[in-house]
Amino acid sequence: MGYIGEKARGERCPAKELLIKKFGADKEFYIGMSPALVIGHPTTLIVSLLLIPVTLVLAVAPPGNQFLPLASLAGMFYVFPAVLPVTKGNVVKTFIIGLVALAVGLYFVTDLAPFFTQAAQDVYARTADAAVAIPEGFQGGSLDFASSIFSWIIFRCIYNWKIVGAVILEAGTTVMAIINRRRIIKASLVNQ
Repeated sequence: MGYIGEKARGERCPAKELLIKKFGADKEFYIGMSPALVIGHPTTLIVSLLLIPVTLVLAVAPPGNQFLPLASLAGMFYVFPAVLPVTKGNVVKTFIIGLVALAVGLYFVTDLAPFFTQAAQDVYARTADAAVAIPEGFQGGSLDFASSIFSWIIFRCIYNWKIVGAVILEAGTTVMAIINRRRIIKASLVNQ
C-alpha cells in the first residue's frame, strides 16, 4: 500500500506521461485518483484513530441515534480523504470537520438503516449468503457509505421524488460541472 501511494505521489506518473505523449506537452491534464492514495496520509491515520472512540460515544450519547458502528469503524479511513484538500492536512481542522460529519452522519445512517436492511434481506433471500444475513430484530447500516450527506441527499431525492428527484440531481450536477469547467478554464488562462 505504502509503495503504491508513494509511487503515485512521486514525480513520475505513467498516466501523465502517456497523455503527454499522445496529446502533446502543451496540454494541461487533470488526473482523478482514488481516495485510497491518501489513506496512508498521516492526518487521515491520526484523525481516524482519534475519532473511533469519539464515534462510539457519539453513537450512544445523543438521543435519536439508533446506529452502533462496530464493523463500520474499520471503514473510518475512507471517510476523510475528501476533507484533506480543504484542511491542507491540518489534524485539528480535519478532526473538527470529521467530528461534525460523523455526529450528523450517524443520524443519516439511522435514517437509511431500514433500506440497507431491506437490500441485505433481498440479497440473502436470493443467494442465501450468510455474510448479508441480518438477525431478526436488527437493522443494518454503514458508516462509511450512508453517513455522507451526498449519499443521503441522492437517496432521499430519488426515493421521495422519483423522476423529479433524478431531474433535480441531474440539473444540480450539470450546473456544478459547468461551474467547475469555467474555473478550470479561468485557472488555465491565469497560468499562461
